[in-house]
This record gives sequence, C-alpha cells and structure tokens, in this order.
Amino acid sequence: MKKHIVTFVLTLVIGFVASAQDHFKTHAVKEGETVEQIAKMYSVTPYNILKLNPEIKSGLKPNTILIIPVGDVAVPETKDVVTTTNVDPLQQEVERFIKHKVRKKETLYGLAQKYNVSEAVIKRYNSQLYSRTPMKGEKLDIPVFKKIPVKEDNGLTNGLVPYLVKASEGKWRIAYEHGITEAKLLELNPEMKEILQEGDTLMVPFIAGNDMRMVDSDEYNYYTVQEAEGFYRLNVKLGLTQDQIEMLNPEVKEVGLQKGMILKIPKEVTGDFTVSDGRLVEKFSLLDSLNYDSVSRIAIVLPLDLGSLDYDSIPALQSRLMHTPGKSPDLLELGVDFYSGVLVALDSARDLGLSVDAKVFDSGKNENRIYQLLSSGQFADRDAIVGPIIPNSINQIADYAGMNVPVFPPFTYKGINLKYNVFQTLPPDELLRRHMIDYMVAHGADKNIIIIADKEHEAVQKELQAKFPGAKIVNPKDESIIRLDDINPFLTAEKKNWVIVETDNFSLLYNITTVVNSARTEEFNIRMLTTLRGKAYDNSNIQNISLSNLNFIYPSPYNPAIKENSFAERYQKRFGALPNRYATRGFDLVMDLLLRLGYNKNLYYVNSRVSEMEYVENKFDYRPSTEGGYYNRAMYIVTYDNLEIKEVKDDTNLYSEVPGGLKNGMRSPQK
Repeated sequence: MKKHIVTFVLTLVIGFVASAQDHFKTHAVKEGETVEQIAKMYSVTPYNILKLNPEIKSGLKPNTILIIPVGDVAVPETKDVVTTTNVDPLQQEVERFIKHKVRKKETLYGLAQKYNVSEAVIKRYNSQLYSRTPMKGEKLDIPVFKKIPVKEDNGLTNGLVPYLVKASEGKWRIAYEHGITEAKLLELNPEMKEILQEGDTLMVPFIAGNDMRMVDSDEYNYYTVQEAEGFYRLNVKLGLTQDQIEMLNPEVKEVGLQKGMILKIPKEVTGDFTVSDGRLVEKFSLLDSLNYDSVSRIAIVLPLDLGSLDYDSIPALQSRLMHTPGKSPDLLELGVDFYSGVLVALDSARDLGLSVDAKVFDSGKNENRIYQLLSSGQFADRDAIVGPIIPNSINQIADYAGMNVPVFPPFTYKGINLKYNVFQTLPPDELLRRHMIDYMVAHGADKNIIIIADKEHEAVQKELQAKFPGAKIVNPKDESIIRLDDINPFLTAEKKNWVIVETDNFSLLYNITTVVNSARTEEFNIRMLTTLRGKAYDNSNIQNISLSNLNFIYPSPYNPAIKENSFAERYQKRFGALPNRYATRGFDLVMDLLLRLGYNKNLYYVNSRVSEMEYVENKFDYRPSTEGGYYNRAMYIVTYDNLEIKEVKDDTNLYSEVPGGLKNGMRSPQK
C-alpha cells in the first residue's frame, strides 16, 4: 500500500514540475541588468516578474534567481498593450529619433541605459562614435522603434515597476518621464517622502521600450497645468496657442488638458514666472506667506576669540577691529563685521513681526572650543546654524548636527565636506564660470573675440575656442607679459572687441590691463571680460580706473553696485558708519534664513518650495548637489561703468523696498 502511495506522490510531483517548466523559467540576474531589460528578453512585462518575485521591489542584485512567467497561463494576450520585444533592434523599423544633447561626463554606456537601447544601436545611427566617445555638447540621434504587441497580465494596461531615485531628482521629473501627474505618483507611493533622496525606491508605471519622455532642461522649460486651466488661460499666461502646445505635447491632443499635467514649453517663454529646476513657477511674495506664531531658533557661530583681546588697551583693541584698506581682514574683523549685519537682520525680522530666538557662540581659533560647544548640547534645539567661518570647524559642526540641523557656512565652500545638511551659501567657482560662459555665448556672436590665457587656464581657453571658433589667441611670452604688438593686429574697428582674460597671476594681469588700455582708442571699442575673477584682481595695483575704462565684466556671487537702501540707513543709524561687504552679507544671509524659517521650520521642505530670493548685495537659490548637500546657484554678471560696479541685466527686474532692505518679488513654485 505504501509503495502505491509513494508512486502516486512521485507521479504528482513530476507532473507538477513538468507543468511548471512549461509555464515558468528561471533567470540569473547579471550585473547592471534591469527588470525592464529582463522583461523584454522574455517578452513579458515587468509587472509579471514583480508579481512572482516581490522581493526585488527594493532593487535587483547580481546573481539573484528570478522566476520568469512564460506560456499562455502567465500572460494572456491583450491588444491594448504594446512594447518592444526581444527582436533584434537593428532589424526593427525606426519610428522617430530623440535628439539628445550630451552632458558632462555622460558615457555611451550611460546613454544606452537611459534610453533602454544597446550601445551598438546608438553607434549605428551616430557613426562618429565608432572611433570615439560622446563629447559634451554634441547632439546624438537616439532611435525610437515601432512597437510590437506583447502579452500582458490579466488585462492590466499599465504594470508597475520599481524606480530608483537619482541624485537631485524631483517628483515632477519622475512623474513627467513616466507620463503621470505628481498626484498620481503620490497615489502610487502613499509613503513617499516630501523630499526625495538618492536611492529611494518608488513604484511607477512601466513605460515600454525607449518611449519614456525625457526631461531636456537645456532646450525646454516645463509647466504644470492648474485646476480649470484651459487653452485660453494658458495663452494669456504663456503666450502659446493651442496648436503650439499640442505640437510639443502630443498627448494633449489625445486626452485634452488635465489638472497636474506637465507640459513642455519653449525655453524662451517665461511670462510672469521664474524658472526653478527647469520648471516654470509663478512669482509670489514670501512676505505674504509667513507664520507669525512660530519662533525661529538659530545659532550664530563665529571665531571671535574674544578671550585673546586686550581690554585694558583701547588703542590695541581698536587696531584689531579696524579694517586696513587693501588688506584682507583677519578672523576677528570678519566676524565682527558679519555679526554687525546679523544684528540689523534680527531687528528687521522682528519689525516684520517674526519671533526669533538667536544664540551667539564664540568658536575661537582652537578646535577644542568647537568640541566643547558641541558636547554642551546647546545646538540641539536650533532650527539652523550659521557659521563658523573656518572649514574644519564647519565640518565638525555639520558632522555633529547631522541632517537634523542645517548648517550655513557664510563665506566659503572650499574645504567643506558635502554633507546632506550643509547649505553652501556661495556659488562654486565652476558654477560662476559656467554662468559667465553662457552669457558670452548668448551675447558674443557679433563680437571680435580675443583670448589671453596662461598655461594654468588652457582648459578654459580650449572651451572658449570651441564656443568661438573664430577667436584669436594671444599667448603670453614666458607666461609673464604681452606687448601692444601682440594684440593690435587682432583688433578691428568694424566690431566690438572682446578681450577675454584668464589668469590668476598678478604680474601678468597687471601687464594685460595696462597693454589693453593702451590699445583702446576712438577707433577700437574694447571690452575686457573673464570667466572667473580671482584674487589677483583684489591687488591694489590693479586700478579700478583701468578696469572701468575697459568696462570690465565678470561673474560675481554678490552685487556690489552702489545703491541706497534702508539697510544702509539702519546700519549707519545703529553703528555710525556705512556697512562694508561683510556686514551686508551678514544681513542678507541671516535675513534670508529667517524668512525661510518664517515660512516653514523644515528648511528641506522650504527649499523644495521657495526659489530665488534677493536682498541688498546677495541672492539665494539653493539646489541639491549631486555630491551631497545644497549649493547656492544665484549669482550676478557685473561690470565696471564710470568707476561704479553695476549689474548687467538682460531684462529689467523691478523690486520695491520693504523694511531692512529686503526686496519684494521673491519667488516660489506653486503650492
């Protein structure tokens, strides 16, 4: 009897295994493979794979064994769903091409992954890539193949797949690329964080083949349709007709305008908006959105080292605190000047009705002092920390505070570890240079370009030559001088002459400004420019009159233009003198911080809502950095004009003054 039972069980097991083999396969995951790629390989959808392998929703790992559904039982046929199968792409018919502009550090492998095609396919339609790698700025043709019907699971028209959030990626981008609204993205991911972090996993609709809509912030801006907004209202807002909108957004023609739909908009269309992370956002006054019932608690940490001062000698104390023109201030001078501006900001914030609890800490010049402050626990209840000034001290405090307390370094980004909670208040040099090069490209097409660069700036010279193929190059002799005879042959009276200077060498810079000034005549209109104003320009021997004669133009993190404002009046009334650059920065930075805290105590949330804000000499627009933390991307293009420094503007920005020198017209994305 037992023998018959064993035979029956064996027969049943063998039959089950045979049946399973008919309907399922296994697949060992290889390095770099995605669920979408595996699904295409077996002509099934990712939803089918996820259903049988729920453990991979958090991500695929190499050598994982997946159960793959095959056969009619697992994938009943439907005519509603289409995708690209595992047919050889080189044999498929191309439906259209996506124009892709290569960005910095993009590789052929990365592009293949991004567009879900093979490297061989990209090379086939961009033959130059057979002999080299993609070059920044070049445009590639990425083929989109005609779709082939495939089977789907139980009539579902849109299976879900896990999506790994990339660095600095916002919700609207993910929603747009997957053809849904932000509201739908939240519906699919009810536990989604307010601020996405790199590595977060979201469930998104499966987009077949390389049919995913890609965000192209270089060529377009994007706009989110509001409730009850039709073509007429969009025409008033954006100046675009229905035909223009539908041409860029074919899905609108099929389904009509819907609340939350994200539209692609021509780059030149700005209307009454600002641009934040590639998206058009309506301007609003942050002053109208403040919470006057909450208390903003901040810490100001400065290396004053007050214990080292000689309080018995007034002359010695005055000499420590008085700034010597032409000389860089020491830490005490810097700290005192900055703090004087902070005091005016605190007064101005209170005049606006904000409640502020500010604590000031002397970090001294000894690292042990920082450890003492940290161990005291006095930062635990703070909403934000401003300072210190020394990079090592900033790193210590940022490490201790973790992501609970944002840290705002006032004067530098160099030497600072890129922690999640660090808000770099100065734009990085590379960003200033990018901004200036963009300005040059936009305004230099009709100029006679002459480039003078030393060996340390060869990379910048080559980039400028690529942007301006007809530019003339003057190489300094022995890396120390140029002569009038070197530049005169390149000047023309038919066009404006732009002389772009790239050096940090004071001797060479002094020589260049002298020679170029000598070349300036009634016949030759000459303007001097640089992509980055280094410390050599601060030397007192580089005369402002020489730079003013040449209408010198450069990028700057602050706008030192001479102007009247209520902050200067308040400052002079309180301290009996006009504020210098460091005092003004103290006011601007802390005033900005207090207004952001007045909007919401969670500064990471505020950063996702509030964009550029401008004050007396500084403006702030914090963006997530791919390397960690946030950086300020707001900056100016300024020029010397009649011994004054003025902002170079393409458009006139009108602001009205409010208490403390704050400018109305601050901007935020739509709520």
